[in-house]
Amino acid sequence: MKQNASEHVPLLGRPGLSREAVVARALEIGTAEGLEAVSLRRLAREFGVTSMALYRHVRDKQDLVNAMTEATLEGIDATVGFRPGMTWTERLRLGIDNYKEQLDARPLALPLSIAYSGEGTPAIWKVLEDFLAILLDAGFGRREAIVQIRMLSGLLAGYLLLLRQGPPLPRDEFPNLIESAEDTAEVWLSDPDRWWRNTVDLITFGLERMLERSRDGSPPQESAS
Repeated sequence: MKQNASEHVPLLGRPGLSREAVVARALEIGTAEGLEAVSLRRLAREFGVTSMALYRHVRDKQDLVNAMTEATLEGIDATVGFRPGMTWTERLRLGIDNYKEQLDARPLALPLSIAYSGEGTPAIWKVLEDFLAILLDAGFGRREAIVQIRMLSGLLAGYLLLLRQGPPLPRDEFPNLIESAEDTAEVWLSDPDRWWRNTVDLITFGLERMLERSRDGSPPQESAS
């Protein structure tokens, strides 16, 4: 007797197939093997369905990445431990520490955030809201606070991304780094957490000085687009 196409598809996992289940399994694979190991073909195989069946729950790989990002960032709270009476710099420092600690517990958070192309969710915007409240309370103007948060997010993301050693540098183009090779290797390739406090100091002291400049009446310096 001739079988139809659907009879060639294993039934394993099909009853539990949902967008949430697909995203959860994708996160398990990504956490264990890296984001590059996640593919729609592999997920379809593991759920025992065709790729077309999977597309009913995730439109394409980018839709899956967006859903994974939103699930990963859900619940991040920069305000843990905030108390009445704390200065804005105390809240800023604690908020940055909270953000780092919670991202450290989510290994896929940064690579997913870089690959994200969605419009954001309350979970994503909540962190920005928390830091915006801190800077507004400090006395920054609304637009200036937004600019500072934009730079803050870039600095933190750059710091938290793990750096990898590249190819050797030519001496004629990088004489200072070559002469400083021992110190550069010791600092640049060491555990980033070793320099975390200096990073927080740099951000906090910089924001304090920019707030002073704003109060002095100096216009914010923005590059022309």
